[in-house]
Amino acid sequence: MSTWRSLSPFGQRLPFAGLLLAAIGGILASDLLDSAPIISLGILLCGAIFFLFLRDSGATLAIVFAAFALVHSWNWQEAPSRLLGDLLASRPDEVEVRGVIAGLPSKSSTGSVRFPLKVERIADSAGGEITEPVLAMVNWKGAEVSYGDEVEFTALAVRPDPPRNPGAMDYRSWLARRGMHMILRVDPAVPGAVLAHDRGHPVIAFSLRAREAARRILSIDLEGAPDVIGTIQGICLGITDGAPEGFTEEFRFTGTMHLFAVSGLHVGMVALILWFLLMMFRVPRSVAVALSVCVLFFYVTVTGCKDGSLRAATMVSLLMLGLVFFRRSPPVNTLAAAAFLQLAFDTNTLFSTGWQFSYAVVLAILLLEKPIRRRISGLYSPDPFLPQRLLTRAERFRFEGWREFSGLAAVSFAAWVGAILPTAVYFHLLSVSALGANLLAVPAAFAVLSLGMLALIGGSFSPWVAGAFNNANWLVAKALILIVRTSALIPGGHWFLGVEPDSPRMSIPDLGGASCALIQEGWTASMLDAGRRGDAVRTILPMVQSMGVNRITDLVISRSDARHLGGVPILAAEIGLGTTFLPPDHGRSPTARSLFASLRDAKHLQSGSDIDLSPHSSLRVLLAEGDRQVLRLMLGDLSILWLSDGDPSLLAKVANLPEEALHAEILYLPLGGVSLDEGSRLIRRISPSVLISPSGGLGRNNSISSEWASMLRGMGISLFRQDQTGAVILKADPKNPTVRSWLPSGPERTIRIGNRETPAPH
Repeated sequence: MSTWRSLSPFGQRLPFAGLLLAAIGGILASDLLDSAPIISLGILLCGAIFFLFLRDSGATLAIVFAAFALVHSWNWQEAPSRLLGDLLASRPDEVEVRGVIAGLPSKSSTGSVRFPLKVERIADSAGGEITEPVLAMVNWKGAEVSYGDEVEFTALAVRPDPPRNPGAMDYRSWLARRGMHMILRVDPAVPGAVLAHDRGHPVIAFSLRAREAARRILSIDLEGAPDVIGTIQGICLGITDGAPEGFTEEFRFTGTMHLFAVSGLHVGMVALILWFLLMMFRVPRSVAVALSVCVLFFYVTVTGCKDGSLRAATMVSLLMLGLVFFRRSPPVNTLAAAAFLQLAFDTNTLFSTGWQFSYAVVLAILLLEKPIRRRISGLYSPDPFLPQRLLTRAERFRFEGWREFSGLAAVSFAAWVGAILPTAVYFHLLSVSALGANLLAVPAAFAVLSLGMLALIGGSFSPWVAGAFNNANWLVAKALILIVRTSALIPGGHWFLGVEPDSPRMSIPDLGGASCALIQEGWTASMLDAGRRGDAVRTILPMVQSMGVNRITDLVISRSDARHLGGVPILAAEIGLGTTFLPPDHGRSPTARSLFASLRDAKHLQSGSDIDLSPHSSLRVLLAEGDRQVLRLMLGDLSILWLSDGDPSLLAKVANLPEEALHAEILYLPLGGVSLDEGSRLIRRISPSVLISPSGGLGRNNSISSEWASMLRGMGISLFRQDQTGAVILKADPKNPTVRSWLPSGPERTIRIGNRETPAPH
C-alpha cells in the first residue's frame, strides 16, 4: 500500500481536480435535468454569498457548479440557433439566406456538398428579416465553394433527421453540440450564388491553405499507393478522407485508430522537436516557451482543432509556462486544468467522443504507468546488491532494453485500460489485440511522424527533398500497415459487445428500397439478404456491430440483384459469413454474376428446402424459380412471409401456393409498383396483421401509392412504410410478440397469434 501511495498523484494537492468535477457536475445537471437558467443563477448567487462570508472551498465549488450550469443552460437551451431553428422548422415556406462559409466544405460519395454557414441574414416570403448571427449546416447546390466564401441562396429550413437504424450516428445531436440546430437545403432548381471570397477569419484561412499544402507535399512520389498516403496523412495531419474504402476498419479493430487522431502523441513529438531545436540554438527559455506555444497551437489549427490535440497543446503549454515561472505542477492537476479551460470555452465539449477518449486515456496513463512499469521491469532486473561495474556490456544492454520495453508496455497497457470504457460505449468493441499491436505500432507511428515532419520542412524548399523523405516513409508506413493487418487477423483479437436478446428478434433496417434483415436468438445470428454495397458500409455493419454480432452463421439471398446481395463481399470481409444460400440462377445482374463466381462453396436452394437458423427459428423456401425466392420464416411463434419484390409474375405464382403455406402474421412486401387490385387479393389470402414495405430509390416502382394506407387500415392490417418508420424490429416474445418502429415516435403493434390453419377474420 505504501508503494502505491508513493506512486499515486493523489498524495499531492490537486486544486483543479475539484474545480473540474464541479464544472462537469454543473454541466450534466443542467443538461439532464433541463433546468431553467434562473435556477442556476439562484445557486450562483447563494454560493457567492457563502463565499463572501465563509470563504470555504465548498462555497467555491458551489459557485463553479452553478456558473457552469448557468453557462451551459444559456448555451444549450437558450441558444439563438436553437430558437431560430424551432421558428423556421415550423414554417413550410422557403427562405432567402446570406452568410459566410465557416468550415471546410465536405463532398460525399453521392456528390452532395455540405458546409457550416455563419448566417448573416434570413428573409422569408412575408417580408420578415432576421440578422441574428447563428450557425447552420447547408446542403449546397451551386458553384464550387471554399472556406470564407460569402454565399446567397434560397433554401428550406428543416430539422436534422434522427437516426433511422440501430447503430447509426445521431447526426442531429452531433450538429446540435456544435451549435447547429437546423439544415438549410438549397433548392436545386435555384442554385446558390457566390457573392465574395476571403470573408472568413484570416488565421483559419491561412491554416487551411497550409493544411492543403502539407497534404500535397506528403503525397509527392507516392502516387499509386493510396494506403500509404492515407497512413502518412492520417498520422501527420489527421486526414483520412482520401483513404481507400475500409482502410480504417483494421486500425479500429486493433485499437490503433488513435494514431489517426492528432492528440498527445503527435503534439508531444512536435513539442520535443521544437524544444530541442530552440535549446540547440541557445534561445532564451522564456522566448522558447512563447515560440513553442504559438507553433503548437498553429499545428493544432492546421490539423483541424481536434479535442485531443487541443488538450495536449493546452497541457504542454501549461507545463512550459511552469518552467518559466519555476513552478512544477502535478501532471494530473495540469490535465485537470487543461480540461477545465476547454469546458470554460465551450461546455458542449464535455459530450464530444474525442474529448472523453482523450482525457480517459491520458488520465489512465498518468495513474497506472509508473506502478505497471515498475512491476514489469522488476521481472528482469539486475541484483540491487551487485555493483553496476561488475555487469558485462551484454548484460547492461539486455537490462536497459528490458527497461525501455517495460516503459512502452506500461504506457500501452495503461492506454488500453483507459480506452476500454469509451470504446465499449461508443463503438461496442473490445479489442484484445490492441495490447500487442500498440507495442509495435506506436514506435512505427513515431517514425512515420518524424519522417513526415522532415518531408514538410524539406518540401518547403525542394519537392525533390520531400520525395526522398516520402520514399523512406513508404517503407515505414508499409511496415505499420502490415503490423495492423496481422494483428487484425488474430482469432478473437476483437469482439463486438451487445445485449443478448431474451427472445428471438428480427431487425429490418431502412435501406431506401434495398432489402436486409438480421435474425438473432441468443448469440446466434443469421441474415436475409445483404442490401447494396454502400448499404453494408453505411448501415448494415454499424447495426450488426452495435448488436454484438461477431459472425453471421447463415445468409439467405432472396433475389439475385445488387439491392439484395451487393453487400455480401463487405460483410464477408469485415465480420465473416458462415453458409451462404443463393437462388438457383444469377439472373442478368453483373453483381450477382460476379458473386456467384466467387462463392463456389455456396448452396443453391430449391422449392421446399428447409434451413434451421437457430433453436427456435427456421426458414422454408416456398418458391425458388430463376433468380427469385419466396421465403417463409418462423421466428419463435411468429410466421413471416418474405417476398423479394412485387413483380406481377411473381405475385401470380405466389397466389397459386396452398392456403396453409401462405398464411402469416407478418408480410414483407415492397408495395412500390404493385397493383392495388392484385395486391389486395393476395394480401387477403395471406391475412397478415402487419405489412412491412421498404420504400425509396429511383423509379416509379419504388414509390408507394398513398391509397395503400387507407385500404390496409380497412382490412385491419398495420402498414409499416420504412420511409416513415425507419428500421422495423420484430420481437417474438411468447407472451407479448410485437412489431415496432426504431424511431421513438414511430408505431408499435402487438401481434395476436391465431390459428394458423384458419385465417384471421377481416
